[in-house]
Order: sequence, then structure tokens, then C-alpha cells
Amino acid sequence: MGEFTHNSVVIIGAGIFGLSTALAIADRHPATQITVVDRATPPVEDGTSVDTTRCIRADYADPIYAKLAEKAQQEFENDPELSKYYFKQGMSFVTDGKPGPMLDVWNRGLVNIKRDPSVLIQTETPEAVYQQIHGKDANIVPLKNLTQPRKWNRGYCNLQDAFVDAKEIIRVYYERCLSRPSISFECGVPVEQILKQDGRARGVLLANGKEIIADLTLVAAGAWSPKLIDLEGLVNSSAIEVAWLKVTDEEVKRWGNMSITTNLSTGFNLFPPYKGEIKCLRRSAGYKNTVSIPHPENPSKIIQTSLPRTIVTNPTDMIPAEAEAALRENLREIMPQLADRKFDRTKLCWLTQTQSADFIIAPYPSIQDLHVATGGSAHAWKFLPIIGGFVLDSMIGNLDPKLAAKWAYAPKGADGGSSPRMGGNAQELREFVRSSQIARSML
Repeated sequence: MGEFTHNSVVIIGAGIFGLSTALAIADRHPATQITVVDRATPPVEDGTSVDTTRCIRADYADPIYAKLAEKAQQEFENDPELSKYYFKQGMSFVTDGKPGPMLDVWNRGLVNIKRDPSVLIQTETPEAVYQQIHGKDANIVPLKNLTQPRKWNRGYCNLQDAFVDAKEIIRVYYERCLSRPSISFECGVPVEQILKQDGRARGVLLANGKEIIADLTLVAAGAWSPKLIDLEGLVNSSAIEVAWLKVTDEEVKRWGNMSITTNLSTGFNLFPPYKGEIKCLRRSAGYKNTVSIPHPENPSKIIQTSLPRTIVTNPTDMIPAEAEAALRENLREIMPQLADRKFDRTKLCWLTQTQSADFIIAPYPSIQDLHVATGGSAHAWKFLPIIGGFVLDSMIGNLDPKLAAKWAYAPKGADGGSSPRMGGNAQELREFVRSSQIARSML
């Protein structure tokens, strides 16, 4: 069994992995000084971890994630501060019924949830899927009003699933970190590079020239991680499209108790009304932003990698036209009242995705005293209350062997359904950029 002997730690990234790990270290090793650095003060507006709503569920086909997610969900429910932003309204999983990987994922999920029929609602027809949202007397959209065959054909709802106000919960975690005397923040300036000496990490260099020296460095920078360490072949930084629509008080009343609804065949997710708006997104193959940067360990070598282009760096950006069309196509079938409504705002949500959808929580292989916690693959949020403890276990060398193998710094196989996403390769964003001509700050 290892021991945590570090007097100081610098954590790059104030998101899920970073904040949760900072608290875990502070609780278990209060004498260790922890510095969390980020481009902005959390909740970081364009960070992967910050959003209006996120899914919380434990219905994984993978038994390891299922067990961990169940534990994390109990933490959300039992924590007085977190539970204020936690809403247990269920989650519906829908398919078009066509044979393929997504139908297989759907079927495995249905088998799992059938073990507890008390939390299961099945919708076996397009009419039933539609009425699950709109009420038992609602009439589905006629085929003549659609531009393609029906895609929302069969579904089931797990009543145990929930959604959270992700931004407010990140704020709770940030404030908890501030309350710990051993945790400090250095926000507002990005990290330029990891400082190294004699094959060891010794902290970070900020873009303004300031050095922060530490015994141990943790890279938990999400989609920005490839700028700091060589992650090529292990993760892809790409973005999926998200949009929000304003809804009326009457519409909030009508749809307020609906479940989160996702179509595994089309990748479309629809959230219940929250704070007067409905969020929708598509788990598409997404977009990448390929740039040329110095290699993190050999600055004389130039490499190409994808790094985020966000609503902060490019505030007039809108989601690509094809992405908007895909969102509206889904809305036209399942939420026709909103299909032609103007989006209040849109963004591309940047993710670090591994092929297997397994996280990377491991020592960095070529530099000592450097650890990595990334590859959230669009489902790490569910584990916020517990993930930091596992990162700390990994730092010490005490991580459960099954988890160490699952989260190793190594390529793994295909996703078995932990975080289902549409097939295909991310497209180059520069070919699809369009501008609103009005900066978000002016809206």
C-alpha cells in the first residue's frame, strides 16, 4: 500500500476531476497544500463540467460503472447542499428499432432495468413514446409532417434517473474548496506548460510568466489537456451541439414533470423545462478544431491536435447549420411545438472522449510526479461526489486493481454502451463555423 507523502499539489483544471480531487486530498491529508489553477474562476463558463442541466443515472450495462454511479447518486440525494439542485424525474431511452449497435445498447439497458419493474415504464409504440411526454390524449405528428421515417418508435423510462443543475453544483464544490484552509486558487490565467526538472514535474508555468511549484502535478484540464501532455491515440477533444429554447409558463406547467428523453438512434437528448427554458443536444460524432502547437515534451517539434474553440474565445459562434437542422428534425417529431422556435442560445460542448468511454486516471508514463485525470467521455459528471477519492487513490498507488486497469494510461477497446454516441468521425469545425454577428455578452 502506498502513502501520500507530497507536501504540495497543483491541480490544472477546476472541473469535475479537479475540484473533487482537491476536496479529497484536503479531507484525507489536510497538511498538504493544494493549488487549483484554471483559465477562469469556477464555474468556468465554457468548461465541460458547467451546464444548466446534466443527467444522473446508474443504469449502466457495465457493472463497475453501475455500482459506482449508484453510490454517487446516493451521495447527490443525501447531501443537503447538492440535493437542492437534484431533480428525480426519470430518464426515457428511445430507439428507432433498427438493428445495430444502438439497438443492442438499448436492449441491454432494458434487460438491466427489468430487474426492478417498480421503476420501469415501457412505451412500445410511437404513440406511447410521444404520450409519455405530452399526455395520454396527445396525437403524434402525422408522417406527412416529417421529412423522414419515424425515429421515435420504442422506449422505456427509468424512474430512478435524475437531472441536476450542473452549474450550481460546481459552485457548491468551489465554495467547499474555498472553505478548506489547505486549498487555494489561481484563476484567470491559463497554464502555458508543465515545469519539469530531471524527469520530474515540479509545477506549472502560467501564461503571464508566474511559476507555481509543487511536489505533484495533476492534469485535469478536460478538452484542454492535449495542450499540456501527449494524449494522442488515447483521447479526442471534440464538441457536440447544444441549444436552449425559451418556454412559456403554460409550457413549463405542461412539460414540467417530463423525464429526460434521449433517442439512442439519433443521439438526441431533450431535458425537462428548467428555469424557463428547455435544453436539447445531440450526441453526434461532433466537431474538432485542429491546431498546430509545440509538442508538450519537445517544444522544437510541432504537432497537430484538436483544442476547444468556445463561446468564451469566439463569442459570436453559433452551432453549425447542419447541427441545428438535426436538432430541429428531432424536435419536429417529438416536440413539434418547438421545432421552428428560435434558439435562445447555442454552444458546442467540448469533451475529451476515449474510444472505450473509460476515463484516464493514472500516472503519466514518461514524467514522474505527474498524474492525469481526464477522458470524461461525457459521463464523468455522474461521479462528482466520489471521483476525487479514486484519483487520490491512484496518486497513492492504492486504486482498486479493476479500476486501475479500466482507467489505465493505455488505449482500450470500443465503448460497450457506457456513454453511447453516434458513429463516425468528428468533422473539422473550421469548415462549418458561422457567426451570429452579436457577441453573447450583448444578448
